[in-house]
Amino acid sequence: MNRWFSVFITRRPDRRVLWLWVGLLVALASLFVARQAQAIQKGPLNTALLATVRVIVPVAAESDSYSTGSGTILTESGLILTNFHVMGEIENETLYNGKGFAGIAINPTNLKGRPIVKYAAHLVAGSPALDLALLRITGLLEDANAPLPANLGLTAIEIGDSSLLEIGDEINAFGFPSIGGDTVTFTSGVVSGFEDRENDGYPEWLKVDLNINHGNSGGLATNATGEFVGVPTQGRQDLGMIGFVRDGNMAIDWVRRVLLDEPTSAQADPTAPGVANVQFAKAIDSKGAARKPAVRFDSGLDTIYATFNYVNFADGGNFEFIWYLDGFQILTDGVVWDFGKDGSTWVNVYDEDGLEDGFYELEIRYNGTSLYRNGVVVGAEKQQARASFGPITFAAGVSDDGQPINPGTNFADVSTIYAFFAVDGVENGTKWTRRWSIDGEVATSKDDVWKEGALDATWISISSNDGGLPVGRYKLELLIGDKLVQSGEMDVVAPGASAPKIADVIVVGTITEADNRRRAVAGATVFFLNPGVTTAVFVDDPKQGLVFAQGVSDEDGFYQLDAKVTPGTAYSVVVYKEGYKLVQADGFEIPVDATNPYEVTVTMERR
Repeated sequence: MNRWFSVFITRRPDRRVLWLWVGLLVALASLFVARQAQAIQKGPLNTALLATVRVIVPVAAESDSYSTGSGTILTESGLILTNFHVMGEIENETLYNGKGFAGIAINPTNLKGRPIVKYAAHLVAGSPALDLALLRITGLLEDANAPLPANLGLTAIEIGDSSLLEIGDEINAFGFPSIGGDTVTFTSGVVSGFEDRENDGYPEWLKVDLNINHGNSGGLATNATGEFVGVPTQGRQDLGMIGFVRDGNMAIDWVRRVLLDEPTSAQADPTAPGVANVQFAKAIDSKGAARKPAVRFDSGLDTIYATFNYVNFADGGNFEFIWYLDGFQILTDGVVWDFGKDGSTWVNVYDEDGLEDGFYELEIRYNGTSLYRNGVVVGAEKQQARASFGPITFAAGVSDDGQPINPGTNFADVSTIYAFFAVDGVENGTKWTRRWSIDGEVATSKDDVWKEGALDATWISISSNDGGLPVGRYKLELLIGDKLVQSGEMDVVAPGASAPKIADVIVVGTITEADNRRRAVAGATVFFLNPGVTTAVFVDDPKQGLVFAQGVSDEDGFYQLDAKVTPGTAYSVVVYKEGYKLVQADGFEIPVDATNPYEVTVTMERR
């Protein structure tokens, strides 16, 4: 460790030097006053201290051994941000215990005593690359079977904007460094610089003149107003008192992407049985972890392993797993559960003659309830030339028969948005991707293989597990293979703001012949299809259940639909009459400012 020694030599300065020192002292005094004025105030300081927790992680491979670090309470419902290296080893990307379990100690309200070890938490997601981990409080340590109270008594930190920080700005660190004893420790310094280790033009690290010690890892860094701006992560003794803080905007963006992923049953109800982190691989290591997990394997392998984490299982329960090949069941097995409440394990499917090419699905059931079903492709990816997805319709809900509820493109104060679209020619095993962006930045992207069989239409959703969806312009992109085949956009407005009310309208119009528009076409049927259903699907198999509204033209060519439609929603339209060419239009959208009734004129050509 470098040590600094100051040596003062007393001498009589001349008058010019004396006045120079006086000027410097006045300047330093003014800087000191300015610095004092910027210091974090008592209220935000106490909030930051109460939002800092101690994270205690049992190391399964070593008896009575624990990894300890710090964490930040992001939400009053129990989301906690920390470093991945507090939870496990970064180099081999493994957890210290297969359960992803941690004990959480919260500070007493007087902030003078030791933290109280009170809650059990489990890993929601981890990123060794970013050295970040997100935990969720799942129970009380003193009584694992007791339900969590509605109010956990937690203090959440306010989120700031780390991009506003500049060199010389105040920065504060909160945590439980080992040199600070057993109570929470607060240190204050300045931003010394920034570091862009990825050379991508964005600094991932804040350099600070704070000595970040063991135990500080995963804690809280705030600006002068007490807002979260980063995660204290590393200390460099060789550089003197220099620490590195993970950029706060980068950390929160990662958390947002995690929370926008589709929730598992365990996330929806922390006490319910659930599985997570299912990975498929050709082999596993000695600890039962998947080696080189993937969503597709080349032909010729004889075994597929599936590793997964499980939570809230009870000994004596009925555990069952089923393997399918291209939708047909090929293997069923099960056991009476005897592996504890939480942990990780694996199952496999094997054929000594080699597994056939195709789409292999694994379904996991516990006490008769299906907790998971998805799979991998063995052999070449299926890429059908005609495979496509239809126009996207966004809605606030989904009805019992799978239809959109309150469709539109503008939503206020919502936690889930549903996206409906038609499916044409997509076979099981086809690689596809759903990618959501918010204000031009990718929030979540999931590569998958199609396992739904021959559907006419389907829906997916985007959700936030804590509070409403972030405000912004949302874009959903659907890809088949690496080709973008469909996209749609909608807006989420601020909580409490009222989205513009769009009144449904009656559609009327006339049908005439294309070569003589004064000649009416009587007896033509106009079909507006359910949002997400394409004309190709309807023409191939015209079912009444695919029709949203319809009308038949009279002797003057006039028609009126039998149900109102919603402006801003895309409908596919088909117009049919014997002796005339079929009229087809996909993604027909009535303007949001349409008057009522709204007129749609159609021309038809004779065969």
